Amino acid sequence: MHRRQILASTGLLATAGAASAQPARNWRAIYPTVGFGILSVESQGATVTRFNDFPAYFRAKLGVECRIFQATDYAGVVQAMTGGQIPMARLGAASYASAWIDSNGAVEPLVTWYAPTGQAGYYSVLIVRSDSPFQKLEDLRGRTLAWADPNSTSGYLVPLAALRDQNIDPARYFSRTVFSGGHEQSVLGVLNGNFDAAFTWTADDDAFGQLRMMIDRGVLQRERIRVILQSPLIPNPPICVRKDMPADMKAELTQFFLNMAQDNMAMAEAVAAGRTTGFLRATEDMYRPIVDVAQIQREQRRRRN
Repeated sequence: MHRRQILASTGLLATAGAASAQPARNWRAIYPTVGFGILSVESQGATVTRFNDFPAYFRAKLGVECRIFQATDYAGVVQAMTGGQIPMARLGAASYASAWIDSNGAVEPLVTWYAPTGQAGYYSVLIVRSDSPFQKLEDLRGRTLAWADPNSTSGYLVPLAALRDQNIDPARYFSRTVFSGGHEQSVLGVLNGNFDAAFTWTADDDAFGQLRMMIDRGVLQRERIRVILQSPLIPNPPICVRKDMPADMKAELTQFFLNMAQDNMAMAEAVAAGRTTGFLRATEDMYRPIVDVAQIQREQRRRRN
């Protein structure tokens, strides 16, 4: 959203001039500790391990403390950010959309990352066990399906919209649909036979995403699952900040992430949840289609209720 400030009188100009004469307060005095919200797309323990070295790296590069913030679900991180409890978070596209809507546009994407292929996106995929008879969506009629979380882009928002575009009502099409509580729970639920299918996320060649994280930790053998449906490309999860954050702080944080792959690739891949070639600046336009879908979903929900 573009804003113009029009100084229409000599009085306003004088006030602006007087204010600019005051010494600017360094953002580090305002934010001696920066809360960084992280969505737990894997187990909370695995997320803690993944970001274990991040606070020390943040402090060494920026000179302030960093506190990793987690919640039991996606909504908790979104609420912490929109409520001003934390100024920065690594959100999924749908969680960013929720934060943007809930805060009337008071949050913005700062950076996201490239996959090794050069793409800045990933896919929602519908997975089944490879030893199951299911080969296509039609085979799952009357079966069980797991969503990840109501604020998940790939685990709920995008596939729900895609199914409805095909005039499929999931509540009628499947015998049972459940929110598993997260992507890892969805994948494990399919492997353990608790669900016939689940939506989760991955990138080209599983370079990053839920499957890559579980493969790297040794909790998933890729040949045990089969992808039977894949979405169009979804923009990679953004690192988001509150718009009321000082401009110089945003600039330094942006550069911090843009330099990360060259400076410390292991740290960059921890943030990206898999392989990456580095970060790029993110814009609101990149996520506008997801915001639009989220707004439509909310309006449909209001009408149903």
